[in-house]
Amino acid sequence: MATTERWLARYSEQLIHLAEGIDPNAAVQFVREVYEAGRAAGIAEAEHGKRESE
Repeated sequence: MATTERWLARYSEQLIHLAEGIDPNAAVQFVREVYEAGRAAGIAEAEHGKRESE
């Protein structure tokens, strides 16, 4: 797995451990979706903050 995706493997494995019986592919997809949502929210908050200070 690429270095840039170690976080994906790490959190997917944790989710699989916590949610017994979860499909590993579903765990990976969920972790990716949460990451992307958080990333988008962070970008939006940063943009909002820039506008506030202008």
